[in-house]
Amino acid sequence: MFSRVLAVTVFMLALPTVANSQTWTSPDGFLSIMPPDSNVFQPMPTPPPPFVGLWVSNDETMKFGVMKTQIPPNIKLIQSSAEEGLAKEINGEVIRLPTKQVSGHEVWNMIAKGASAEITQAMIRHDGALYKLMAVTLGGNPDAIAVNRFIDSLEIVTPALTTAESSTQSGTQSVQDLGGGVDLHNLSKSVGGVGALLGIGIVVYFLTRGKKKR
Repeated sequence: MFSRVLAVTVFMLALPTVANSQTWTSPDGFLSIMPPDSNVFQPMPTPPPPFVGLWVSNDETMKFGVMKTQIPPNIKLIQSSAEEGLAKEINGEVIRLPTKQVSGHEVWNMIAKGASAEITQAMIRHDGALYKLMAVTLGGNPDAIAVNRFIDSLEIVTPALTTAESSTQSGTQSVQDLGGGVDLHNLSKSVGGVGALLGIGIVVYFLTRGKKKR
């Protein structure tokens, strides 16, 4: 009898751990992240494009999201320009964080600090898409633990190409500076900064609209 009670007790204690360890996977199955604490954040069932995942804190000061934007694979983005674009939109400064390698994919990390907001974001490319993880804090002090947990939880579900496959693809679809009218600097600025406006403006709009309806 004691053994059965002990087993049930252990199982019940383990439930919160199991629930909190559930990951979220992008609709296309490419990447997964650990969603923020469900006691503090609420997921948005149908996030506005280009968000594919979005979570808003109960006090509405923090927005964590995953964005997906189509970028031709043979267009080379410029990291410093992406950082410049983010700094311009938030009207602050951007600090480049160490670049990481996740399952063979390069991940650009940066943090932008402005007068009224702070944004931490990670950018990763795959085939014809650019993915961005964003943690936006409006006013107040950012929850560094929650932000880092979200950004650092990035994992690639789709396996990286083998060396042979990568070589074959690079021969037909190499990443290059196309020139010929494609302003890579401005394109990279737009890609780096568009999330700031969407992360702040669109989400606030949806939340405000929801309040008016109620």
